[in-house]
Amino acid sequence: MDPISQPSVLVVDDEYSIRSSIAEMIEMFGFFSENAANGQEALEYLQKNPQTDIVLLDIDLGVGLSGIDLLPIIREKYKYVQVMMFTSQNSLEMGVECLKRGAVDYLTKPFREKEFLKKAPIALERKKLAQLNDLYLGILVHDLNNPVQYILGALELLKATAWSNFSDTEKDVFKTAEKGLGQIRTMVNNILTISKIENGLISLSAETFSLSKEMGEILKLFDDDVSTTGRKLSAYYPQNDLVTADKELFSRVFLNIIANAVRYTPRDGEISVFVENPDREIKVSVTNTGSFIEESMREMIFEKFAGVHLAQKSTGVQNFGLGLTFSKMAIQAMDGKIWVDGDGSVPQTTFHFTIKNRKDN
Repeated sequence: MDPISQPSVLVVDDEYSIRSSIAEMIEMFGFFSENAANGQEALEYLQKNPQTDIVLLDIDLGVGLSGIDLLPIIREKYKYVQVMMFTSQNSLEMGVECLKRGAVDYLTKPFREKEFLKKAPIALERKKLAQLNDLYLGILVHDLNNPVQYILGALELLKATAWSNFSDTEKDVFKTAEKGLGQIRTMVNNILTISKIENGLISLSAETFSLSKEMGEILKLFDDDVSTTGRKLSAYYPQNDLVTADKELFSRVFLNIIANAVRYTPRDGEISVFVENPDREIKVSVTNTGSFIEESMREMIFEKFAGVHLAQKSTGVQNFGLGLTFSKMAIQAMDGKIWVDGDGSVPQTTFHFTIKNRKDN
Protein backbone atom coordinates (compact mmCIF):
# COMPACT_ATOMS: atom_id res chain seq x y z
CA MET A 1 0.00 0.00 0.00
CA ASP A 2 1.21 3.51 -0.78
CA PRO A 3 2.50 5.15 2.47
CA ILE A 4 0.70 8.36 1.53
CA SER A 5 -2.67 6.57 1.59
CA GLN A 6 -1.95 4.74 4.87
CA PRO A 7 -2.51 6.21 8.32
CA SER A 8 0.95 6.93 9.72
CA VAL A 9 2.27 6.26 13.21
CA LEU A 10 5.53 7.33 14.84
CA VAL A 11 6.52 5.06 17.75
CA VAL A 12 8.76 6.80 20.31
CA ASP A 13 10.40 4.56 22.90
CA ASP A 14 13.97 4.40 24.24
CA GLU A 15 14.04 0.58 24.06
CA TYR A 16 14.83 -0.58 20.53
CA SER A 17 13.21 -3.99 20.87
CA ILE A 18 9.93 -2.48 22.05
CA ARG A 19 9.62 0.30 19.46
CA SER A 20 10.69 -1.88 16.52
CA SER A 21 8.35 -4.74 17.44
CA ILE A 22 5.41 -2.37 17.88
CA ALA A 23 6.17 -0.66 14.56
CA GLU A 24 6.28 -4.02 12.78
CA MET A 25 3.09 -5.18 14.49
CA ILE A 26 0.97 -2.18 13.56
CA GLU A 27 2.21 -2.34 9.95
CA MET A 28 0.50 -5.74 9.76
CA PHE A 29 -2.81 -3.89 10.33
CA GLY A 30 -2.37 -1.43 7.47
CA PHE A 31 -0.47 1.42 9.13
CA PHE A 32 2.71 3.05 7.87
CA SER A 33 5.14 3.28 10.81
CA GLU A 34 8.48 4.76 11.79
CA ASN A 35 10.19 4.85 15.18
CA ALA A 36 12.39 7.16 17.23
CA ALA A 37 14.54 6.51 20.30
CA ASN A 38 14.14 9.87 22.06
CA GLY A 39 12.48 13.26 21.98
CA GLN A 40 15.07 14.86 19.72
CA GLU A 41 14.72 12.15 17.08
CA ALA A 42 10.93 12.42 17.30
CA LEU A 43 10.96 16.20 16.75
CA GLU A 44 13.38 15.88 13.84
CA TYR A 45 11.12 13.28 12.22
CA LEU A 46 7.98 15.39 12.70
CA GLN A 47 9.70 18.44 11.25
CA LYS A 48 10.26 16.46 8.06
CA ASN A 49 6.89 14.66 8.26
CA PRO A 50 4.36 17.09 9.79
CA GLN A 51 1.51 15.14 8.17
CA THR A 52 2.06 12.23 10.61
CA ASP A 53 -1.27 11.06 12.01
CA ILE A 54 -0.43 9.49 15.38
CA VAL A 55 2.55 9.58 17.73
CA LEU A 56 2.68 6.65 20.15
CA LEU A 57 4.83 8.20 22.86
CA ASP A 58 6.41 6.40 25.80
CA ILE A 59 6.24 8.40 29.04
CA ASP A 60 9.71 7.36 30.23
CA LEU A 61 12.29 7.99 27.51
CA GLY A 62 15.38 7.59 29.67
CA VAL A 63 17.81 10.48 29.07
CA GLY A 64 16.71 13.85 27.70
CA LEU A 65 13.09 14.95 27.47
CA SER A 66 10.50 12.69 29.06
CA GLY A 67 7.35 11.81 27.16
CA ILE A 68 5.33 14.08 29.46
CA ASP A 69 7.65 16.99 28.62
CA LEU A 70 7.65 16.21 24.91
CA LEU A 71 3.86 15.92 24.65
CA PRO A 72 2.99 19.68 24.90
CA ILE A 73 5.86 20.53 22.53
CA ILE A 74 4.43 18.23 19.86
CA ARG A 75 0.89 19.53 20.43
CA GLU A 76 2.04 23.14 20.09
CA LYS A 77 4.19 22.64 17.00
CA TYR A 78 1.99 20.11 15.17
CA LYS A 79 -1.61 20.80 16.14
CA TYR A 80 -3.15 18.06 13.97
CA VAL A 81 -0.84 15.27 15.15
CA GLN A 82 -2.67 13.03 17.62
CA VAL A 83 -0.55 11.81 20.55
CA MET A 84 -1.30 8.55 22.36
CA MET A 85 0.84 8.02 25.46
CA PHE A 86 2.39 4.63 26.17
CA THR A 87 3.15 3.77 29.79
CA SER A 88 3.68 1.00 32.30
CA GLN A 89 2.04 3.22 34.94
CA ASN A 90 -1.57 2.09 34.73
CA SER A 91 -3.05 4.75 37.03
CA LEU A 92 -5.93 7.17 36.73
CA GLU A 93 -3.69 10.04 37.87
CA MET A 94 -1.18 9.47 35.10
CA GLY A 95 -3.95 9.13 32.52
CA VAL A 96 -5.52 12.41 33.62
CA GLU A 97 -2.13 14.14 33.49
CA CYS A 98 -1.58 12.90 29.92
CA LEU A 99 -5.00 14.13 28.82
CA LYS A 100 -4.44 17.51 30.50
CA ARG A 101 -1.25 17.99 28.48
CA GLY A 102 -2.95 17.24 25.19
CA ALA A 103 -2.89 13.49 24.65
CA VAL A 104 -5.86 12.00 22.82
CA ASP A 105 -5.59 8.78 24.85
CA TYR A 106 -3.07 6.44 26.45
CA LEU A 107 -2.11 2.78 26.25
CA THR A 108 -0.50 0.60 28.90
CA LYS A 109 2.43 -1.78 28.60
CA PRO A 110 2.74 -4.45 27.43
CA PHE A 111 1.43 -3.30 24.04
CA ARG A 112 -1.98 -4.77 23.20
CA GLU A 113 -2.82 -4.53 19.52
CA LYS A 114 -6.58 -4.86 20.15
CA GLU A 115 -6.50 -1.82 22.44
CA PHE A 116 -4.53 0.17 19.87
CA LEU A 117 -6.85 -0.85 17.02
CA LYS A 118 -9.83 0.26 19.11
CA LYS A 119 -8.39 3.69 19.95
CA ALA A 120 -6.47 4.54 16.74
CA PRO A 121 -9.60 5.15 14.58
CA ILE A 122 -10.87 7.61 17.20
CA ALA A 123 -7.57 9.50 17.04
CA LEU A 124 -7.66 9.57 13.23
CA GLU A 125 -11.24 10.87 13.28
CA ARG A 126 -10.26 13.62 15.74
CA LYS A 127 -7.52 14.74 13.36
CA LYS A 128 -9.93 14.90 10.41
CA LEU A 129 -12.48 16.83 12.45
CA ALA A 130 -9.86 19.32 13.65
CA GLN A 131 -8.75 19.95 10.06
CA LEU A 132 -12.34 20.33 8.84
CA ASN A 133 -13.23 22.63 11.73
CA ASP A 134 -10.34 24.93 10.89
CA LEU A 135 -11.20 24.89 7.19
CA TYR A 136 -14.88 25.72 7.68
CA LEU A 137 -14.17 28.16 10.49
CA GLY A 138 -11.74 30.07 8.28
CA ILE A 139 -14.35 30.33 5.53
CA LEU A 140 -17.04 31.39 8.02
CA VAL A 141 -14.86 34.06 9.63
CA HIS A 142 -13.90 35.62 6.31
CA ASP A 143 -17.55 35.61 5.23
CA LEU A 144 -18.60 37.22 8.53
CA ASN A 145 -16.03 39.99 8.46
CA ASN A 146 -17.56 42.07 5.66
CA PRO A 147 -21.19 42.15 6.88
CA VAL A 148 -20.01 43.01 10.41
CA GLN A 149 -18.07 45.95 9.02
CA TYR A 150 -21.12 47.07 6.99
CA ILE A 151 -23.39 46.98 10.05
CA LEU A 152 -20.90 48.82 12.25
CA GLY A 153 -20.50 51.46 9.55
CA ALA A 154 -24.26 51.87 9.34
CA LEU A 155 -24.51 52.25 13.13
CA GLU A 156 -21.81 54.90 13.14
CA LEU A 157 -23.62 56.85 10.41
CA LEU A 158 -26.93 56.55 12.25
CA LYS A 159 -25.32 57.74 15.47
CA ALA A 160 -23.76 60.74 13.76
CA THR A 161 -26.97 61.85 12.05
CA ALA A 162 -29.85 60.84 14.32
CA TRP A 163 -28.51 60.42 17.86
CA SER A 164 -30.06 63.63 19.16
CA ASN A 165 -33.53 62.41 18.15
CA PHE A 166 -33.28 59.12 20.03
CA SER A 167 -35.15 58.57 23.29
CA ASP A 168 -33.21 57.27 26.30
CA THR A 169 -34.59 53.79 25.70
CA GLU A 170 -33.57 53.89 22.03
CA LYS A 171 -30.08 55.03 23.02
CA ASP A 172 -29.75 52.10 25.44
CA VAL A 173 -30.84 49.65 22.75
CA PHE A 174 -28.41 51.24 20.29
CA LYS A 175 -25.53 50.93 22.76
CA THR A 176 -26.37 47.27 23.38
CA ALA A 177 -26.35 46.53 19.64
CA GLU A 178 -23.10 48.46 19.22
CA LYS A 179 -21.47 46.56 22.08
CA GLY A 180 -22.63 43.19 20.73
CA LEU A 181 -21.26 43.87 17.25
CA GLY A 182 -18.02 45.07 18.78
CA GLN A 183 -17.69 41.73 20.57
CA ILE A 184 -18.33 39.85 17.32
CA ARG A 185 -15.68 41.93 15.56
CA THR A 186 -13.21 41.16 18.37
CA MET A 187 -13.89 37.43 18.03
CA VAL A 188 -13.48 37.58 14.24
CA ASN A 189 -10.17 39.45 14.59
CA ASN A 190 -8.96 36.97 17.21
CA ILE A 191 -9.66 34.01 14.93
CA LEU A 192 -7.98 35.66 11.96
CA THR A 193 -4.89 36.48 14.02
CA ILE A 194 -4.73 32.95 15.44
CA SER A 195 -4.78 31.62 11.87
CA LYS A 196 -1.98 34.00 10.83
CA ILE A 197 0.19 33.00 13.79
CA GLU A 198 -0.39 29.28 13.20
CA ASN A 199 0.60 29.66 9.55
CA GLY A 200 3.64 31.84 10.27
CA LEU A 201 2.12 34.88 8.56
CA ILE A 202 2.19 37.28 11.52
CA SER A 203 4.51 40.26 11.17
CA LEU A 204 5.41 42.16 14.35
CA SER A 205 5.93 45.91 14.45
CA ALA A 206 8.05 47.87 16.93
CA GLU A 207 6.33 51.08 18.02
CA THR A 208 7.19 53.16 21.08
CA PHE A 209 4.14 54.10 23.14
CA SER A 210 2.99 55.00 26.65
CA LEU A 211 1.56 52.08 28.62
CA SER A 212 -0.57 54.31 30.86
CA LYS A 213 -2.07 56.13 27.88
CA GLU A 214 -2.79 53.06 25.75
CA MET A 215 -4.05 50.88 28.59
CA GLY A 216 -6.00 53.80 30.07
CA GLU A 217 -7.93 54.20 26.81
CA ILE A 218 -8.84 50.51 26.90
CA LEU A 219 -9.98 50.71 30.52
CA LYS A 220 -12.29 53.62 29.62
CA LEU A 221 -14.25 51.21 27.40
CA PHE A 222 -15.42 49.47 30.56
CA ASP A 223 -16.48 52.60 32.49
CA ASP A 224 -20.20 51.78 32.14
CA ASP A 225 -19.71 48.14 33.15
CA VAL A 226 -17.84 49.26 36.26
CA SER A 227 -19.82 52.32 37.34
CA THR A 228 -23.28 50.76 37.02
CA THR A 229 -22.43 47.64 39.04
CA GLY A 230 -20.48 49.03 41.97
CA ARG A 231 -17.26 47.39 40.83
CA LYS A 232 -13.93 49.06 41.62
CA LEU A 233 -11.19 49.34 38.99
CA SER A 234 -7.68 50.53 39.80
CA ALA A 235 -4.45 50.64 37.78
CA TYR A 236 -0.80 51.21 38.71
CA TYR A 237 1.83 52.12 36.12
CA PRO A 238 5.59 52.62 36.53
CA GLN A 239 7.00 56.14 36.43
CA ASN A 240 8.77 55.46 33.13
CA ASP A 241 6.05 53.78 31.09
CA LEU A 242 7.40 54.14 27.55
CA VAL A 243 7.85 50.78 25.82
CA THR A 244 8.63 49.51 22.34
CA ALA A 245 6.52 46.61 21.15
CA ASP A 246 3.73 45.70 18.73
CA LYS A 247 1.21 48.24 19.99
CA GLU A 248 -1.87 46.76 18.30
CA LEU A 249 -1.17 43.19 19.41
CA PHE A 250 -0.35 44.27 22.98
CA SER A 251 -3.54 46.33 23.19
CA ARG A 252 -5.72 43.51 21.91
CA VAL A 253 -4.23 41.09 24.45
CA PHE A 254 -4.86 43.56 27.28
CA LEU A 255 -8.40 44.16 26.02
CA ASN A 256 -9.13 40.41 26.09
CA ILE A 257 -7.69 39.97 29.58
CA ILE A 258 -9.60 42.96 30.99
CA ALA A 259 -12.85 41.87 29.32
CA ASN A 260 -12.41 38.45 30.89
CA ALA A 261 -11.80 40.00 34.33
CA VAL A 262 -14.86 42.25 34.06
CA ARG A 263 -17.00 39.34 32.91
CA TYR A 264 -16.22 37.28 36.02
CA THR A 265 -16.15 40.05 38.63
CA PRO A 266 -19.44 40.22 40.55
CA ARG A 267 -21.17 43.41 41.65
CA ASP A 268 -19.10 45.30 44.23
CA GLY A 269 -16.06 43.24 43.24
CA GLU A 270 -12.61 44.64 42.50
CA ILE A 271 -10.35 44.62 39.44
CA SER A 272 -6.76 45.81 39.70
CA VAL A 273 -4.08 46.27 37.06
CA PHE A 274 -0.40 46.33 38.00
CA VAL A 275 2.30 47.06 35.41
CA GLU A 276 6.04 46.58 35.75
CA ASN A 277 8.34 47.91 33.06
CA PRO A 278 11.95 46.85 33.53
CA ASP A 279 14.35 47.53 30.72
CA ARG A 280 13.94 44.29 28.79
CA GLU A 281 10.57 42.86 29.80
CA ILE A 282 7.10 44.29 30.44
CA LYS A 283 4.95 42.52 32.98
CA VAL A 284 1.19 43.09 33.34
CA SER A 285 -0.92 41.55 36.13
CA VAL A 286 -4.73 41.74 36.12
CA THR A 287 -6.48 40.58 39.30
CA ASN A 288 -10.22 40.21 39.81
CA THR A 289 -12.15 39.10 42.85
CA GLY A 290 -15.10 36.75 42.75
CA SER A 291 -13.66 33.89 40.70
CA PHE A 292 -11.04 31.20 41.14
CA ILE A 293 -9.50 28.77 38.63
CA GLU A 294 -8.33 25.46 40.02
CA GLU A 295 -4.62 24.80 39.49
CA SER A 296 -5.34 21.65 37.48
CA MET A 297 -7.25 23.71 34.88
CA ARG A 298 -4.87 26.69 34.47
CA GLU A 299 -3.11 25.38 31.38
CA MET A 300 -6.24 24.01 29.74
CA ILE A 301 -8.09 27.36 29.64
CA PHE A 302 -5.70 28.59 26.94
CA GLU A 303 -6.35 25.66 24.60
CA LYS A 304 -8.05 26.32 21.29
CA PHE A 305 -11.75 25.35 21.26
CA ALA A 306 -11.32 23.50 24.55
CA GLY A 307 -14.82 24.51 25.60
CA VAL A 308 -13.65 24.24 29.18
CA HIS A 309 -16.29 24.82 31.84
CA LEU A 310 -14.89 25.47 35.28
CA ALA A 311 -17.00 25.18 38.40
CA GLN A 312 -16.25 28.16 40.63
CA LYS A 313 -16.95 28.57 44.30
CA SER A 314 -18.78 31.86 43.91
CA THR A 315 -19.64 32.34 40.25
CA GLY A 316 -21.04 28.99 39.15
CA VAL A 317 -19.80 27.84 35.74
CA GLN A 318 -17.27 29.72 33.63
CA ASN A 319 -16.61 29.24 29.94
CA PHE A 320 -13.41 30.57 28.37
CA GLY A 321 -13.42 31.08 24.61
CA LEU A 322 -10.92 32.05 21.96
CA GLY A 323 -9.89 35.30 23.68
CA LEU A 324 -7.45 33.47 25.95
CA THR A 325 -6.19 31.27 23.11
CA PHE A 326 -5.50 34.39 21.05
CA SER A 327 -3.82 36.07 24.02
CA LYS A 328 -1.44 33.18 24.64
CA MET A 329 -0.45 32.88 20.98
CA ALA A 330 -0.01 36.65 20.57
CA ILE A 331 2.11 36.89 23.71
CA GLN A 332 4.30 33.99 22.60
CA ALA A 333 4.72 35.72 19.22
CA MET A 334 6.02 38.75 21.18
CA ASP A 335 8.57 36.57 23.02
CA GLY A 336 6.52 36.54 26.21
CA LYS A 337 4.55 34.17 28.40
CA ILE A 338 1.19 34.11 30.17
CA TRP A 339 0.10 32.28 33.31
CA VAL A 340 -2.59 32.25 35.98
CA ASP A 341 -2.60 32.09 39.74
CA GLY A 342 -5.24 32.73 42.36
CA ASP A 343 -6.54 32.35 45.87
CA GLY A 344 -9.57 30.16 46.43
CA SER A 345 -10.25 31.54 49.89
CA VAL A 346 -10.95 35.11 48.66
CA PRO A 347 -11.74 34.04 45.89
CA GLN A 348 -9.63 35.84 43.28
CA THR A 349 -7.81 35.18 40.01
CA THR A 350 -4.75 36.89 38.55
CA PHE A 351 -3.64 36.73 34.93
CA HIS A 352 0.03 37.63 34.44
CA PHE A 353 1.68 38.17 31.09
CA THR A 354 5.06 39.40 29.94
CA ILE A 355 6.34 40.60 26.60
CA LYS A 356 9.76 41.66 25.41
CA ASN A 357 10.56 45.38 25.42
CA ARG A 358 12.15 45.83 21.98
CA LYS A 359 13.52 49.32 22.59
CA ASP A 360 17.09 48.22 21.76
CA ASN A 361 16.12 46.40 18.53
